[in-house]
Amino acid sequence: MKRLANLSCMLALAGCAASPPAPPGTVVPAERLAQALQPGVTTKAMLLAQFGATSSFRFDSGVEVWRYLTPGPAGPVGEFVVVIDPQGVVSKTRSAPVPYQGPPKK
Repeated sequence: MKRLANLSCMLALAGCAASPPAPPGTVVPAERLAQALQPGVTTKAMLLAQFGATSSFRFDSGVEVWRYLTPGPAGPVGEFVVVIDPQGVVSKTRSAPVPYQGPPKK
């Protein structure tokens, strides 16, 4: 019984250590995104159909910000941010060679 409890504990800890896989469509070449997205024309549905879900944030105003990572030689290194207005249409995009890591620590 004690052995079973130890095994359960080890499996639970292993589950905590493993990070969940990124949502589908998270890593997409920036060139492909830039060519496919047209502010004022591309809709949220079109974006989902073409590139899949990714990390996102929704404001109370209905504006959404979606963040796709862009590939580099050794894995994701950049980001492509898409702003979607409350009507579900892309309003702005931004590309950066390095993902935003937050404000500098003091």
